[in-house]
Amino acid sequence: MHLTRRIIAISAVGMLLSAAAIGQGGGAAAEARTLKEIFELALKNSESIAISEQAVREAEALYRQTLGASLPEFSFRHQMTWEDGSGGSNPEGALRMTKTNLTGYREMAALKAGKSAAQRRKHQRRRAEQLLLGDVAGAFFGLLQAKENVSASRRLIELAERRLGDLRERVRVGRTREADSIGQDFQVASLRSQLEESARQVDGRSNLLAFLIKEPAPEPKTADDPGLGENTLESYLARVEMRPDIQAAKEARDITQSLVQVSRTEYWPQLSLLANYYTYRPAKSSGDWDASLAVGVPLWSWGARRASLSAAGALLSQNELEYQLAGRRANLEIRNAYRDYQSAKKQLDLLGQALELARRDYALQGRDESRGLVTSLEVLESLNRLNGAELAFSRAKLQARLAALNLEIAAGVKFEDMELLK
Repeated sequence: MHLTRRIIAISAVGMLLSAAAIGQGGGAAAEARTLKEIFELALKNSESIAISEQAVREAEALYRQTLGASLPEFSFRHQMTWEDGSGGSNPEGALRMTKTNLTGYREMAALKAGKSAAQRRKHQRRRAEQLLLGDVAGAFFGLLQAKENVSASRRLIELAERRLGDLRERVRVGRTREADSIGQDFQVASLRSQLEESARQVDGRSNLLAFLIKEPAPEPKTADDPGLGENTLESYLARVEMRPDIQAAKEARDITQSLVQVSRTEYWPQLSLLANYYTYRPAKSSGDWDASLAVGVPLWSWGARRASLSAAGALLSQNELEYQLAGRRANLEIRNAYRDYQSAKKQLDLLGQALELARRDYALQGRDESRGLVTSLEVLESLNRLNGAELAFSRAKLQARLAALNLEIAAGVKFEDMELLK
C-alpha cells in the first residue's frame, strides 16, 4: 500500500479507537448532557444555593417579625388579688392592647431596613447562581478539551508508533539513519507523557463536575453556539447596575441609611399606649374598660444616643464606599471579560486560517511524496502539524464560548436570558 494511504488509514483507525475508548471509559457510556442541563442539576443539588435560599427565607421572616413588632400587641391577662382581712380573692380578666415606645418614624425606618435586607439576600442568591454557572461552565468546557486532547494524543501515538516500526526496519537494512529512529522514539515518549497529562485532566475535570452536581459526571455535549452578536462594550457597561452583587451592595447601603434614621429617633418623644377591656373584675370595680397614654421625652443618656448615631453614620460611610468599590470592580471585570471575548474571537479566526493552511500543506505533501519530492518523515511532520492545528482550533472554539459566557456573567445577565444556554 502506498505510504500516504497507509498514514490516512492509520489516522482514521486511530480516531475510531480513541473515540471508542473515551466513550466507554472503563464502563458503560454516561448519558450526554448539555451545559444547560448540567447547570440545572447543579442548581438543584448545590448546598451553596440552598444556603442562599435559606438566608432569603430568614431575611423575609425577620421582616415579618419587624412588621409584627411595629403593631400593637393583643393579649389576655388574668389577675388574682388577695386582700388582708377580707378572707377572699378578687379575680380579674381583661383583653389588653399594648404598644410601647412608639415614634412612628422609627418603625417605618425599621421596616424599610428589613425589606432591604430581604432584597439583599435575594440579590446575593442570584449572584451565587451566576458564580455557580461560571464554575460549571469552566469544568464543562475543561472536560471537553481534556477529552479531545486524549483523543488527539492517542491518534498521534498510533501514527508515531507505526512510523517508528517502519524506521527501525529501514535502519536494520541500512536505508535510513539511526538518528531518525531515535528522533521518532523520542516523539512517541513525549506523546505518551502528553496522553498521561490529558488523562489526568479528564479525571480532575470529571471529579470537579461531579462535585458541582453531586452526581457522577455526565458526558458533556455541546450545542450550536448562537453567539453574542456585535454588542459594544458600552452596552455591557450600561448593565453594571443590574449585576446582583451591585444591587446587593446598594441594598446594604440602604439598610445602614435606615439604621441611621432609627438612631436619630432615639432623640424623639416616645408614646406608650395601654387599653384594657375587662371580661370580669371584682364587684367593687366599675367600668368595662380603661386606657392610658404616656409620653416619654429623652433627656440624658450619658452620650449613649450620640454614640449610637455616630456608629450608624460610620457604618453608612463604610457601606457607601463598599458600594462604590463594587461598582468599579464590576466595571473592570466587564472590560476584562469583553477584551478576553474579543481576543478569543480573533484567535478563533486566526486558528481557522491556520487550520486551512495545514490541510492544504498536508494535501500538497502527500502529492509531492507520490512524485518522490519529499520523504515520508516530512509527510508525517505535516500530518502532526495538521493534528496540532485541529486541536488548537477546537480549543479556541471552546475558549471563545467560555469567554462569551463569562462576559454575560460579568455584565449581570440573568442565566434565564442567556442565549448561550438556550
